[in-house]
Amino acid sequence: MTKTAKETLEIREVLSDLIGEVTAKSLFASYGLFHQKIMFGLYQNNIFYLKAEGELASYLESKGAASYLAKQPQSPSTLNISSYYRLPKEITSNKKLYKQILEESLQQIRDQKLSEQLAKKNRIKELPNLSIKHERMLGKVEIYDVRTFQILGAKNAYIRLKKKGISAGVGIFWAFYAALENKNINLITTSEKENVLTRLNLALAEAGLRQIK
Repeated sequence: MTKTAKETLEIREVLSDLIGEVTAKSLFASYGLFHQKIMFGLYQNNIFYLKAEGELASYLESKGAASYLAKQPQSPSTLNISSYYRLPKEITSNKKLYKQILEESLQQIRDQKLSEQLAKKNRIKELPNLSIKHERMLGKVEIYDVRTFQILGAKNAYIRLKKKGISAGVGIFWAFYAALENKNINLITTSEKENVLTRLNLALAEAGLRQIK
């Protein structure tokens, strides 16, 4: 067993029990903790710090969580260490809540990475699954760039097309959805399709449009 594996064994076992396999990598003065290649935590001197920003960070602070920066003010790191928090016992002693907080942190990181990836795309046709045809189609409903498309989302963009009477089969919607997830349309899972389609049909019904069977 490596030094990294040995020194992070206890925290990795705790976290793995909650969210699945967690790995560790040695950093400058601490260890980075990863789940599915996403770094979500720091571990130093037997203390675990979870990455959190925005509303999640505010919630943790309201529960008494202290930032890594408050504990290690002189730490020479390229990370935004102020966004890592030591969780209070109120959270870590409640397995269900602990798991929920970890999952929210991971989702927050995924969403941020996705936004950064999409921000690198200037034109809609540059997104996965889309072409100049899709770009022109969206232009007809005043969606001219990736940022606007991202803010509206696939569901609202599709509804705009339908409301304007533009012919758009369900395949167009799935192309939009996968594009904004930055993945190939063939990688959408069956369960994912079922969940997303349910939400789309609710939105279509609210807009007075025919649902998709």
